[in-house]
Amino acid sequence: MATATPQTSSGRLEAVESSAVAHGGRLPPGPRAPAIVQTLAWALAPTWVMDRCAERLGEVFTLTFAPSGLKLVLVSDPEAVKTVFTAPPELAPSAAAASPIAPVVGPSSVLVLTGPEHMRQRKLLLPPFHGERMREYEDVVVDATRRDMAGWTLGRPMRLQRHTRLITLEVILRAVFGVEAERMEPLKTAVGELLEPVGTLAVLRALMSRPSSERPTGAIGQALDRLDALIYEEIARRRAQGDLQRRSDILSLLLGARDEDGEAMTDGELRDELVTLLLAGHETTATSVAWAVERLVRHPEKLRRLVAEIDAEAGGGGGEEYMTAVVNETLRVRPVVPMVARVLTGELQVGAYRLPAGTRVMPSIYLTNRNPRVYEDAAEFRPERFLQAGPETFSWIPFGGGIRRCIGASFALLEMKVMLRTMLGELEPRVPAGRARAGAWGGRSGERIVRRAITLVPARGASVVWERRG
Repeated sequence: MATATPQTSSGRLEAVESSAVAHGGRLPPGPRAPAIVQTLAWALAPTWVMDRCAERLGEVFTLTFAPSGLKLVLVSDPEAVKTVFTAPPELAPSAAAASPIAPVVGPSSVLVLTGPEHMRQRKLLLPPFHGERMREYEDVVVDATRRDMAGWTLGRPMRLQRHTRLITLEVILRAVFGVEAERMEPLKTAVGELLEPVGTLAVLRALMSRPSSERPTGAIGQALDRLDALIYEEIARRRAQGDLQRRSDILSLLLGARDEDGEAMTDGELRDELVTLLLAGHETTATSVAWAVERLVRHPEKLRRLVAEIDAEAGGGGGEEYMTAVVNETLRVRPVVPMVARVLTGELQVGAYRLPAGTRVMPSIYLTNRNPRVYEDAAEFRPERFLQAGPETFSWIPFGGGIRRCIGASFALLEMKVMLRTMLGELEPRVPAGRARAGAWGGRSGERIVRRAITLVPARGASVVWERRG
C-alpha cells in the first residue's frame, strides 16, 4: 500500500510502515507522527484520527501509544471485520480483560470473561432480553420519559443528552432491580458519582500506562464502593424475599437462573453483571437517542416523515418502518462506541496482513459503519437507505458482532424507539436560534462528535428547543 507524506503542521497525520512485532510478522502501516502525538490526538479527537488515517491508509492501519508502547490495529473492511468476529474465540478473545473497564465491572462480567466462562454467563443473561419478557419494560420507558418531559422548559434551549441520561438510568434501574421509589435515588446518585470522574484525562492515563487489574482508587474507587454496597444490599434483600417467581425484574430472573450444571450465580457474579448492565445499559442508549434528535432537527423533512408515521401509528393505521430506519441510520452514522477489541493468541490472516500473536485488532465501529465502499455518501444522514433492506451483518456493527455481540441490543433498540415515539408524539424539536448557520456547532452539519470517556457524544449535548405540537 502506498503511503503519502503530508505536512504534520497542517494538522494531518503522516503515514509510515509499522515495525515487526512477533514471529517475523508486520503490522499494517500507521501514522508517522510520534507515538505521544498519536496518544494525545486519540484521547482528544478519536474520530478525526480515524477519518484521517482511513483517508490516507485505507481500511486497515496501526496506531501506537506512548509511553506504554501499546499498538492497535484498526480494521473497517467488512470482510476483515467478519474474519475477526467469526474467528475461533480461543484465537481472538476479547481484550476487555486488559482494559480500564475491567477493574470496574469486575472479573465475572460478561464483558471481560472469555472462553467457556463467557458462554456460561452469556447464556444466563440472555433470557431477560428477548421475546415478550423484554416488551414488559415498554411501559417503564414511556413512564420514565413522560415523567422527565413534565419538567422541560418549552421554548428555551436545553441539552437533551442530560435528560435522556436521566430517563435511561431510571429505566435500567427499574428493569434491573424493580426498586421502589425510595431506593431509586441512592442508586441514581451512586451511578452518577461513578461516571462523573471518567473523562478524557482518565482515558489518556489509560492509554499511557500498562493495563492494571487493581481496583480503582480516588473518586472512582469511592463511588464504586458506594455502588457496590447498594447492589449487595439489593441482592440480599431479594434473596430474603419469597416472591422471585412472580417478579419480572432482571435481578430476580438472574437469581432464579441456573446453568447447564444446575448452578446459580454467586453474589460476586451477580454484582459484576449488575454493574455491567447499569453502566453499559443506560449511557449508550441515552446518547443514541440524543444523537437521533440532533440529526432529525437538522433534516426537517425526515423529522416530518417520522412524526407523520408516529401519528399514523397512534391512530392505529401505521407501522414503524421509518422509525426503524431512523434508529438504524442514527446508530450507523453516529455510533456511540468507536470500536471493539480482540487480542490474538495466534496468527490470523486479516485482509492482506497476517497478524501475529499478541496483536490487538480492533474492528472500528465508526469507520465500518461509514465505509464509502458500502454506503453512498457515507457521512450523510439518510434513513431511507434502510427502507428497502435492513443493515448487513458485518458493515453495520453498532453492537459489535459474533458471539460477543451486545446482549442488550434488542432492549436498546426498543428503548430508543419508545423514547422517540413518546417525545415526538407530544412535542416538536428545533435547532436553537442563532445556531442555524453555526457550522459544526449547530448548522445542518450538526454538532461535532467529541469524546466522553469511551463514548462519542454531541459536543453541545444535543442542544434543542422543544415546543408543544400544534
